[in-house]
Amino acid sequence: MFGEYIQKIDEEMSRLCAELISLTPNEIKPAVVEFQKFVLRPGKRIRPLLLLLSYTGYNGERIDDAFLLACLVELMHSFLLIHDDIIDKSDLRRGEPTLHKVYEKLYDSPKLGTDVAIVIGDIVAFFVFGMISKLGLKEATLKRLISDFSKCYINTGFGQLLDVLSANRISVYGLSTNIPEKISELKTAYYTFVYPMLFGYLLTEKEDNSELEKIITTGKLAGIAFQYKDDIIGVFGGDAKTLNDLSEGKFTLLVKRTYELLSDDKKEIFKEKISKPNKSLEDLEFLKNLIVTSKAVESVKECINQLKEESIKTLDLLSIKQPEKGYLKELFSKALEIPKIEF
Repeated sequence: MFGEYIQKIDEEMSRLCAELISLTPNEIKPAVVEFQKFVLRPGKRIRPLLLLLSYTGYNGERIDDAFLLACLVELMHSFLLIHDDIIDKSDLRRGEPTLHKVYEKLYDSPKLGTDVAIVIGDIVAFFVFGMISKLGLKEATLKRLISDFSKCYINTGFGQLLDVLSANRISVYGLSTNIPEKISELKTAYYTFVYPMLFGYLLTEKEDNSELEKIITTGKLAGIAFQYKDDIIGVFGGDAKTLNDLSEGKFTLLVKRTYELLSDDKKEIFKEKISKPNKSLEDLEFLKNLIVTSKAVESVKECINQLKEESIKTLDLLSIKQPEKGYLKELFSKALEIPKIEF
């Protein structure tokens, strides 16, 4: 079932990119063509799948509108990834060069690579908002959808900003707060789980505020767990990810739990090294070793599994019909499955 939906999602995204290419002046078409290739790289398509399952689960009937909105959400995901990769100075995305690296090669200039990627991301975001107007909705529903669509990505921006401002600036005060949870909620939970399901519901033109609240609760629990899983991958996830988050000094739950679990004599040196702007390989390996020996990974895994269990329980409370509810549970379970970690 997921495979069939993903194929249709990719076909619709290809159509949307072709429409954007048709609007593009000939002189800059190659840049948008590369964006199309970037968007169509194989992916899990979690966000559009959540939207579609929510929509059909709430008895939505205009499936073409649902696929359009689902693909617009996925295009916004690509826009966010482009800018995120620039901020993180990442070289790889889904096993291939990040888009700014693609443009760097295309235009034979690191500066142009970054500049073009930023502007392409901006163009895509504005294109998406324009395409929302093509949805066949009542005026009041369309206004509500646009308002919530805007709120979704404003919250994501707030989360990204908090993430950026917290990196390499970890203080004792910060370690006593819930900043990692707040980053996970704003930066990831809203646009990955909460709003895709919310958009699916709104697209049916239903207006039950209690149901909306249940969707928000379910999505927050799953989305925060999803980010915590990614925090583990950011340190132990293989060549493309390993040590990236440590190098950037990201303030994750894994970092917070490590600090809490370390002995007093190791707390200060951990805080000092995680906050260094330029870390040596020795620094990174030292930090990684402290994370492992502190048993912070096990603590975060326990938190993920608890949030996963709670999210599936709250999912059961939603008025979504079968078989969509079952598919959503399966999707939650797959998305929140913790990969095997080798220390």
